[in-house]
Amino acid sequence: MTTRKARDDLPPGASLVADALSALEPEHRVVVVRAFYRGESVAELAEALGLPQGAVKSRLHHGLRALRRTLLENGVMES
Repeated sequence: MTTRKARDDLPPGASLVADALSALEPEHRVVVVRAFYRGESVAELAEALGLPQGAVKSRLHHGLRALRRTLLENGVMES
């Protein structure tokens, strides 16, 4: 996702977040990244990915749940 050099310039913990994002299933990662880093809406994602809005919402839910679990396990965040 990011290069090693770019990761060295990140604040503490940021590379752990990047690693957690990289660990997501591709179908989950794409909706999480596009929704939260690019600011795309569910409707925009559905149209761009050729999916029903319900599928986008489901992938977003499962992706965020997996991301949270990974961040908790790595001590990046507390429950």
